[in-house]
Amino acid sequence: MTEQAPKVILSSFGVPVLDQPVPVSPLTLHLVSAGIAALWSRIVAANPMADSRPLLLSYDVHPMPDGPVLIEVNTNAGGVLTAMQAARNGNECCADWEHGQLEARLLALFRRDLLGLDRDRTGIVAIVDDSLAAQPLLAEMRALADLMRPFAAEVLVLDAADLNYHDGRLRHGETAIDRVYWRSTDFLLTEPGHASVRRAVLEKSTILAPSPEAYEAIADKRRLVEWSVQPELATDAITGLSFRIAETLPMNTRTVEAWYADRSEWVFKPVSGYASRGVYIGKSISRRKLAELPADDYLAQRYAPHPVIDRDGRQWKYDVRFFADRGQVIGAAARVFQGQVVGMREPGSGFAPLRVEAACCLIGALAAAMKPAYEVKRPLI
Repeated sequence: MTEQAPKVILSSFGVPVLDQPVPVSPLTLHLVSAGIAALWSRIVAANPMADSRPLLLSYDVHPMPDGPVLIEVNTNAGGVLTAMQAARNGNECCADWEHGQLEARLLALFRRDLLGLDRDRTGIVAIVDDSLAAQPLLAEMRALADLMRPFAAEVLVLDAADLNYHDGRLRHGETAIDRVYWRSTDFLLTEPGHASVRRAVLEKSTILAPSPEAYEAIADKRRLVEWSVQPELATDAITGLSFRIAETLPMNTRTVEAWYADRSEWVFKPVSGYASRGVYIGKSISRRKLAELPADDYLAQRYAPHPVIDRDGRQWKYDVRFFADRGQVIGAAARVFQGQVVGMREPGSGFAPLRVEAACCLIGALAAAMKPAYEVKRPLI
């Protein structure tokens, strides 16, 4: 059924938010919630450093007819405040209460992994990114600083280029920085311009989250190769539907000719990519471009098409980003877009609230999804 075009609202954080919800079934929510918890147990068992200040995680999922598919996991999850605003748009009964609950969950996570529980010992906190003025989520960073400010001596939003190391501390000018929320995509602190930050972290004079160790254990895309050997994360015994990890292989395990022959079944992704940069959909890639990709630094992931929703006579693609505190889902929103990869530039794209059957709010739907005695009423995906 074709729906009317959604109303687009530019959120307070510079990212568009839609007023029309995207339907997600209770079964999908149940499988994803249970599956993320199961995957987290596997991650920590394989590498306990995953639990070392991972901060806010996101699990990107494609709902499919035979069950949801996990595409990617991030330790540097952006857009959480926009997702919370989208949830408010989809709440018909208790928007203020739910927003307060979501905000409390987010703050509890930041206090445990970054700020600490004693304000007097937190010191100076910096939210840091590269080329700060050009960052599309700069407004969100500033809003997060406002959210954290009551729990620290001060919270600053800084460009990484303005940090230096002297007199035994990481500093902004003469101000010593005690804790850093690291928004840069130099996840492992290997770039020369981040040497001061790296030194302070190695010397343990500055606490940084998400930590490089957590990134390696969770968000390095090569982990998907390991995880997808055992792809099923949760299965419903009644319907047989399952939540699974998209099959992921190192690109250097096959020849260019072999990949090109069945290219339409794969998506090619850089090992250290982010925000869909360097991603190529197999069905659209040329033989020449495929041969140019550095096979040692690329992965091939089994193609799981984005689901679509009809609005005003147009088909819009979407995925669902689940925000999580380790293995516990604390929020979610759909990302609606046009094009081959996720992007918010097309007018009409943006974060959209989820609608889970009769549930009036996302928090209620998540609570119901995790009940041990969960029962499937009808197998909608």
